[in-house]
Amino acid sequence: MNMRSILSLLVAALLSVPCISQSPAQLKQELRTKEAAAKQDTDALFQVGKWAEDKGLSAESKRIYLVILKLKPANEAANKALGNELFEGKWLAGKDAAIARKKALEAEFKAKGMVEVGGVYVGKDEVADAKRGVFHFEGNLVTREELQAFGAGKVRHPVTGMIIEPKFLEEAKARKFPIGTEGRWADEKDADAFHNQLEKPWFVRSRYCTLIGTFPISKMEELKAIADSGVERAWLLMGKQLPHPANRPVILIAATDDEFKEYGTKFGDETSAFGAFLAGDSERQVKFKLEYQGETRPAICNLLHKAWGPYYLRHAAGLAYASGLAEDAGTELPLWLLHAFGGYASRFDSSNDAGSFAEQHLAKGGVKDLKAWLNSFALNGEMEPKELDYNVFQAGLLLSFIADGDEPKLKEAMKEVSDAITSGKTKVFEKSLEKLQAALIAKEVELRAYLQKLIKQRSA
Repeated sequence: MNMRSILSLLVAALLSVPCISQSPAQLKQELRTKEAAAKQDTDALFQVGKWAEDKGLSAESKRIYLVILKLKPANEAANKALGNELFEGKWLAGKDAAIARKKALEAEFKAKGMVEVGGVYVGKDEVADAKRGVFHFEGNLVTREELQAFGAGKVRHPVTGMIIEPKFLEEAKARKFPIGTEGRWADEKDADAFHNQLEKPWFVRSRYCTLIGTFPISKMEELKAIADSGVERAWLLMGKQLPHPANRPVILIAATDDEFKEYGTKFGDETSAFGAFLAGDSERQVKFKLEYQGETRPAICNLLHKAWGPYYLRHAAGLAYASGLAEDAGTELPLWLLHAFGGYASRFDSSNDAGSFAEQHLAKGGVKDLKAWLNSFALNGEMEPKELDYNVFQAGLLLSFIADGDEPKLKEAMKEVSDAITSGKTKVFEKSLEKLQAALIAKEVELRAYLQKLIKQRSA
């Protein structure tokens, strides 16, 4: 055994001796003893530094790590303990490493002919999008903040889709999750227990939405496909146009009836009488602030309401999608149209569903005076459940009539709405909505025939 090995063992032995409530002076005296024993053995000195760190002697531990680097500048353990990072073969302070990475990336981007927009670099063909707050990364739309995070080397958690430091990626792949504010990573069971509270829900990103809920993570994963199917149904009316990344659909999912009622009390208005609603209204803005996305208005749904849960989730996805588009255009959609997107997303997911709901709608009176209905559309707690269902289905029926019916003028009017959102011109958008509503009223007779068609398709 050589002398260095003996010194390391001696220091390790000294470190293992238990101490009973030592004073700061006693701790520093013991530290001097251990440091003297370690001499210039960097491994032994590192153990002394860790001991000092564990005892709360942070200044002393930092001093010892710096001593190690004077003896051996490339010592990985001491560098990491000081927060240094390896960049192009050199250990740099974390701040200096970030600056160096940024400069290297900027040089790389410029060499590729990329253009700086708002502090980030984008391809020449993405400049127009970037100027309106839409950025692209690996085939997805992202916010500026997300793109900056990825540019700094951060990655998405493979399960939740949340942005994490790359050093935690292996833990994330093993289905471990960060919990609390102390940065602790936990296994799935402990993470589920942590997020099983309204104050600390899961945040899970699907392809098109961000889901917030207290279900176990395995259940939250299942719900992603349902929510995305709602967006994919709703966007058929808008040329598959997605909201700006800052307005991506956010859905707060209630796991119980009581939870849903609590959300309705905290965030809802009269429309919370239905199983899916938008938080707040034009008079009371209720928005959630999400990391990397900013403030956004979520939709809220009751997932465990008997067999209606998946329908409510798709409805919420349609609501959040339409609300996001309206935010893009700097305006608000009329209530009937908001719930038309929700109704179309939830009740027209298949021809069988559409036909079944159409039969029920006919039994409730079918298509009535459309102009009066549009002007008086409401969802509130004074209405019977069948009235709520009637209004939601008829709203969705109008969009189904546009998307799946054979009425070119309606399709043209809907395209004008979609184009107006892209343009961001509020007055143009509002005029296009008025034109769409007038076109629908003019086709009331054809709408009744379309309702019958849906019923016949189901029975065929």
